[in-house]
Amino acid sequence: MEREGYVSLWVGEFDSREKLDDYLEIKFTEDGDALLSSFEKAFSIEYYDIDFREAVLFKQPPAAFQEILKGFSYDEIIFPRFAGQYAKGLPHSYNAVVLLYNFEYDGGSAPAKGGANQLGYIGAVFYR
Repeated sequence: MEREGYVSLWVGEFDSREKLDDYLEIKFTEDGDALLSSFEKAFSIEYYDIDFREAVLFKQPPAAFQEILKGFSYDEIIFPRFAGQYAKGLPHSYNAVVLLYNFEYDGGSAPAKGGANQLGYIGAVFYR
């Protein structure tokens, strides 16, 4: 799953920034052991470096696929690489985006079907 130079993309819908943060939050036991976040559990991810994660909740879902990635690190590189797959746009509008850098998720490629407080995996591309 960790793979230098790759970025994995998830999109979804959340009611609030707090709910997205809670979904992504990694909690710890009293002994300092990490507990999997809801995000990690949903996608069977055992570990990723949170220093290489970017997550945004838009007030209004972007109208175009390009707007979903605008402003993220390496957006000028990753947008064209994802655009071929989604030239006509995504099947739904989404207000949440999560990117994991130096990470190539390999668990499938089904986007979220719609509904609150969930993410769907879009794909991974090389960004370097």
